Amino acid sequence: MLRFSDAVLSKGERLSRWGFLGLTTAPLVGAVLFNHTGTPPFLLCPLRAITGIPCPGCGLTRSFLAIARGDFENALRMHLFGPVLFLAFTVAAVFTAIELRTGRRLQRTPFHDINKRIQNWWWLGAIYLVYYSLRLYSLFHTGEFYIHPLEILATKID
Repeated sequence: MLRFSDAVLSKGERLSRWGFLGLTTAPLVGAVLFNHTGTPPFLLCPLRAITGIPCPGCGLTRSFLAIARGDFENALRMHLFGPVLFLAFTVAAVFTAIELRTGRRLQRTPFHDINKRIQNWWWLGAIYLVYYSLRLYSLFHTGEFYIHPLEILATKID
């Protein structure tokens, strides 16, 4: 059951909640809209476009698009953390909207409980880096990742 504090949200808190709601719903709404219009060119990874090396977040947009289509198998294949982040954005948006609707702060949210249980967040970063390293290794082994830095520099200079 949801429990609310007695204090009413201040004007500053309401404003920050509206900003947070915009940040959490933008990827969700974008995933639904871009499924019908196609992925726009501004969503392409600049690091991969310049260097040929995929960034740690490469595939998250495609994963979100797959989730919006209901294709969870492809979503996991595009990026393992895509469904997790999509769920986190959805839950955060719902709880933020509830706080804005009621005008009161929630005393406990799933994020509060998770934050209490996970004392040190560094290991999540380590897991993410290991996953990224495995993705790079896999791309290199399958031949999809064939980067030669000296070749890139030579073509950029010409």
